[in-house]
Amino acid sequence: MSHKAWQNAHAMYENDACAKALGIDIISMDEGFAVVTMTVTAQMLNGHQSCHGGQLFSLADTAFAYACNSQGLAAVASACTIDFLRPGFAGDTLTATAQVR
Repeated sequence: MSHKAWQNAHAMYENDACAKALGIDIISMDEGFAVVTMTVTAQMLNGHQSCHGGQLFSLADTAFAYACNSQGLAAVASACTIDFLRPGFAGDTLTATAQVR
């Protein structure tokens, strides 16, 4: 586990209003690697009473951002795709893992 990666993630999180508003927590950090979690709240549900895809994408994008920025170099996405495998529901804690390859 890289102390520098944790420092970079903490510094980024301090300014990450979106991650804070969604209740995203950083669980694990290393250079080029991040694990984050988010508990689905009632405000995140769509009309089918499952977690809105935009919220799920935000969780994945946050993991991506922390992994890509873990070495202290500013990085942003230019394009992304996501495959939704199954729904999340209120009270579920969802985990996103990102690894730079």
